[in-house]
Amino acid sequence: MTAPVRKAGSVLLAEHEPEVAEMSARYLERDGLRVRPVTTPEQALAELTAGPDAAAVLDLTMPGLDPRRIRRALRTPVIFLMASPQGPRPRGLARAGAAGPRRWLARPFGPRQLVAMVREVLAGPASLSLNLPSRRALASGQPVKLTATETAVLAALLGQPGRVLSRRQLLAAAGRPAAGDRAADVIIAQLRVKLGGACQIRTVRSAGYAIDP
Repeated sequence: MTAPVRKAGSVLLAEHEPEVAEMSARYLERDGLRVRPVTTPEQALAELTAGPDAAAVLDLTMPGLDPRRIRRALRTPVIFLMASPQGPRPRGLARAGAAGPRRWLARPFGPRQLVAMVREVLAGPASLSLNLPSRRALASGQPVKLTATETAVLAALLGQPGRVLSRRQLLAAAGRPAAGDRAADVIIAQLRVKLGGACQIRTVRSAGYAIDP
């Protein structure tokens, strides 16, 4: 039995809020992607079952959506839209499967943030390794030179995957406990630029940052 062929550049967008759907579709299309928008759980399940896209964006806050049926229908890399960063992840959806990577994006989110995440999913799996003595990272096979501060912050996050570290904790790990919270945000922004899709540093509003395992 051959695997179904994914529709190149096609993104299924299942979003029940018209304004969010319109804005998301507009930005994805500007980035050269073909978007197939749906607004109900029934439509989402029908499209997922009909044939795999290159990626899917699924709104888990959609009224009437049954995560169990979604789980059985998934055959494509997916980004799940959540109500909040701290919200529970429906049972069975959190684990990555043979269909490809699964990412999580909390509301409210910016359309550019969604586009970047879709592009990361389409790019496929990435890898990251960190050499502390040399302050060098290997991101998706490419060497990246880090500052001492960036190295310390990245090492702190990688040392406790999945755990949310506050800005104070990250700055303390970098030997800069007296710096303001804004300094931590700048360091994280620099790491995201340098590491690209090889490292998913998640922002947890009012709490800090985390790297998921």
